[in-house]
Amino acid sequence: MKSIDLPIDTITKKYLSGIGSLRLSREYRCSKKTILDHLKRNKIKIRHYRISKINISNTELKKLYISKKMSTWKIEKIYGYSRSTLYRRISKLGINRDMATAHIKYDRNSFSGKLKEKAYLEGFTIGDLRVRKVGSSSKTIKVDCASTKIAQVRLFSKLFSKYGRVWISSANTLGKIQMEAFLDDSFSFLLNTKNEYNWAIKNEEYFLSFLAGFIDAEGSFYIGRRPAFSIGNYDYKLLGVIQNRIKKLGFKYVYLYHDKRKNKIGVSGYPFRQNYYTLAIHRKYELLKFINLIKSKIKHEDRSKQITIMEQWFNRRS
Repeated sequence: MKSIDLPIDTITKKYLSGIGSLRLSREYRCSKKTILDHLKRNKIKIRHYRISKINISNTELKKLYISKKMSTWKIEKIYGYSRSTLYRRISKLGINRDMATAHIKYDRNSFSGKLKEKAYLEGFTIGDLRVRKVGSSSKTIKVDCASTKIAQVRLFSKLFSKYGRVWISSANTLGKIQMEAFLDDSFSFLLNTKNEYNWAIKNEEYFLSFLAGFIDAEGSFYIGRRPAFSIGNYDYKLLGVIQNRIKKLGFKYVYLYHDKRKNKIGVSGYPFRQNYYTLAIHRKYELLKFINLIKSKIKHEDRSKQITIMEQWFNRRS
């Protein structure tokens, strides 16, 4: 919008009512200088903000900054005052947050606390995500992964966007997309440096949620020479625990295969550092029983499609 098109009478009224030039510039999609130039040409006295000139009560500012944990970026966007002006007011009031919290730019929500969701996220994380704390004093948990599958990108966003900022890259030349989520420290359980997942393994409902998350990250339902479910990982102990837990649910034929690939050269040209293990179910009745048990917990679009295709395959042959 050109400056000559700006509704100067309306802008003048808003400015005189206390709305700042920064907020007006954003509302009318022009520079702050353009707003000020118009006001000066119309002989409007320009305000030079001091701390006392911010039209937000001390109580409201404390509520925004401390209780609602709004960043100064967001307060600036809502009220139109510059961040430097807000910082001076906040400092005078003595309501500064710690640096780690104060520098959080985007809104965040704490984890829901729902144990089924927690179990699912732990399983998904173990299978496919890298989790780390951004700095020793930071209150940010960063979760990231890369994939060429659009369904994986959508699932990642669905899982974390309600809790914090999710950043999705464009696909690179190989079609790989990088995903990152920035969460608050209520997600520290995802760091799980000691593989503390036994709490979920012991309870059937939590175990199925945990397993569904792990399957969505690493598993597959496929039809080769015969239909099968498989999930692979380098963690033999984890797969062994899952195998035993599935058997306790009444499954007899749950196999755990060992791929001795350590020190062999992979397609990347580098040697494998560990052996690889695959857990599988491929006997018809146990496979159908397993599908019925787990499919309502699955969130990954591709896994759900694989299950549907397999069920249709069995129906045609029944």
